[in-house]
Amino acid sequence: MAHSLAQTALDFLEAFADRDQTQLFFIVGPCVLESEQLAREVAREVARLARSTGAPFFFKSSFDKANRTSVESFRGPGIETGLAILARVREETGLPVLSDIHMPKQAVQAAEVLDMIQIPAFLCRQTDLLVAAGKTGKWVNVKKGQFLSPDDMTHAVRKVRSTGNDRIIVTERGSSFGYQDLVVDMRSIVRMKSFGIPVVFDATHSAQLPGRGEGCSGGDRSLVPPLARAATAAGADGIFLEVHPDPDRALCDGPNSLALHDLEPLVENLLEIKKLVCAPMARPGQGKTSSELRMLEKTLQEKLQKVRLLLLDVDGIMTDGRIIFGSEGLEIKSFDVRDGHGIKLAKRSGLDLAVVTGRESEIVPRRAAELDISRVYQRIWDKRPVLDDLLTELGLTADQVAVMGDDVVDIPLLRRAGVGFTVPEAPLEVLQAAHYVTRRSGGRGAVREVIEMILKAQGKWDAVLARYYE
Repeated sequence: MAHSLAQTALDFLEAFADRDQTQLFFIVGPCVLESEQLAREVAREVARLARSTGAPFFFKSSFDKANRTSVESFRGPGIETGLAILARVREETGLPVLSDIHMPKQAVQAAEVLDMIQIPAFLCRQTDLLVAAGKTGKWVNVKKGQFLSPDDMTHAVRKVRSTGNDRIIVTERGSSFGYQDLVVDMRSIVRMKSFGIPVVFDATHSAQLPGRGEGCSGGDRSLVPPLARAATAAGADGIFLEVHPDPDRALCDGPNSLALHDLEPLVENLLEIKKLVCAPMARPGQGKTSSELRMLEKTLQEKLQKVRLLLLDVDGIMTDGRIIFGSEGLEIKSFDVRDGHGIKLAKRSGLDLAVVTGRESEIVPRRAAELDISRVYQRIWDKRPVLDDLLTELGLTADQVAVMGDDVVDIPLLRRAGVGFTVPEAPLEVLQAAHYVTRRSGGRGAVREVIEMILKAQGKWDAVLARYYE
């Protein structure tokens, strides 16, 4: 059982990109390792909660708080003793453990014990520290500095990724709001989710009042539950909570720490909110009887059997919608390898493909050429004439065309085509116009999902698989 808690949490993160993000995970523990007894007391309760809820939990506590307000403040037992305590906590409870490092030289030693290495918010721009953490191959949790915009965190992520390590989490923890106060902009969660990695919300540090105590930070722990609820509703993948059996006597961050006995009801509340937020949006057929659903499924299959051309949008369909601009006109888009393989399988099975996009980028024709897609139309805002030209050129009718789009400019094609597909992230108007909403996100397998649906409906999928079993 002990081993399974760590494996469950780590497997959850490893499979993050390939799963529906409907589960919430938690990073929980006392701010600093005050004693082994305290660490074990809190960890046992966290492990119990992990077993009772089935949610992934990580145990966090710092072996050294090197960024305390005052030189007299308690910092922790140090790296040697602290890591030894965390190793025993992991052995006893099975929880995966994490702690922060402050110097590059600590990374290798910390990685011998930790399942995840944390980069403190004040150090999130320290290149050597980020690279050292990345080189360990461990999960790296980079906390967003109070002084950074969410978009700036892409540079911190790229520093870790430069080591070849893609096991990265970013954590929102509030932004400086004048002197000695923080404010939380929930848009940060949405913006950082565009990085394609787990986004955590630190509910306890976001309730801090920096430097407002006597040589230490103040805080308002009554704000922790409402902030955590708001972040979960905004789409956070994980919640970070510092807890203590007696916060008023805690040696670090007591004013903004959650009381240990308040952890379970809050966690259960957040899990319910996550379920509600991730409940499927209205799709064609929702609220229908079983016989009506069977009829809709039959109708969809009949439409898919007719499809001879798949017309694809680019941004938000073939990619996740992100566009990264660098110096000297550098533009970066992220395409999914499995989508690309699916496109090649479709072409081998006789399905025509074309690309039409409102933007213009030299990357698009390069990617299309790699996938042997010869029909590429860029800077097209009114896409209807493109469809008309393709129907004439290929001798098709509109019901022989499937369209994938994710924005309002795609609505006319979605309505006219035999089958209109969109992705879960599309605006409500697009979701309502489409015949089918994919389960996978744009740039993360949605195109592959649609291609498999078409080939299976046409009885060609078994032949595709047979090539790989010969």
